[in-house]
This record gives sequence, C-alpha cells and structure tokens, in this order.
Amino acid sequence: MLKRHYITPENTYKVGGNKQVIYTPVIVVEDDTHSHVYLAGRTSRTLDGDVACKGDMCGQIREVCISMQIALESVGATFADVTRTTTYTTDMKAYFAAIDERFKFFKPPYPTSTLIGVACLAMPEMLVEIEAEAIIETSRLRLPKQ
Repeated sequence: MLKRHYITPENTYKVGGNKQVIYTPVIVVEDDTHSHVYLAGRTSRTLDGDVACKGDMCGQIREVCISMQIALESVGATFADVTRTTTYTTDMKAYFAAIDERFKFFKPPYPTSTLIGVACLAMPEMLVEIEAEAIIETSRLRLPKQ
C-alpha cells in the first residue's frame, strides 16, 4: 500500500513568488521497499522568500543546490539518489558559464536531466530553478516531525 507524505523542511524557504504558501516543497510516495522523493522546483531564496544572489548565476545555482540538499536530507536522501532533474534558466549562456557550481553537488553518475530556457521565472531576479526526483530504499526514509 502506498503512503504519501507532504513535507516542508526546516531551514528552507516556504513561500512562493507572492510570499504565500502555495505548494508542498517535498512529497514522498512510500511503499514497502522503496520511496520516491519529489522536490518542487527550488530557486535561490532567502528564508523569508526574497531572491538571494541577484544577478549572480553561480551564486544562484549554489543556493538552489543547497536548498535541494536540505530538502533531500530532510527525508534521508542525498544527491546520489537523484534520478531526474529539470532545470529552467532565463539565461542559457550564463548557466553554462557557471555549470561547474552544479558539479560541486551532483557527482557521476549523473541523473537524467532536462534543461529548458524560459523567458522568466516566478520573480524577475530569479535566474535558475531546478526540480528533482529521487528514489531511496524505504528503510532509509526519515520523515521529519510535522
């Protein structure tokens, strides 16, 4: 039987572009043997929801990956468990110039990945957003107290 867990990790931003809670940052679908971890698109945000590292693609990639790490660790997963990512960027050239920042978090073998250039993200100062899926053994699943 599947169980669904809706998680808002501590030490991460919890609001959308309009400063309201409009989504769940992490959803885990658990069965007896393995659990799927779904991360909502993470952006470069401060705890109060403002954009961090404005105008700095490298800094925003780093902040996005730190936010992803917090979300993954909140349920017992790591970057090594990520199976798929979708990355959205408003500046493809700047993204590729700063790609090494992403590789400080993601190590081989890399997950499948899609990169999409977009006109804008939720807030004008945002340059990059990454959503991810991971799979872990249910025995490793660690659910925060809600």
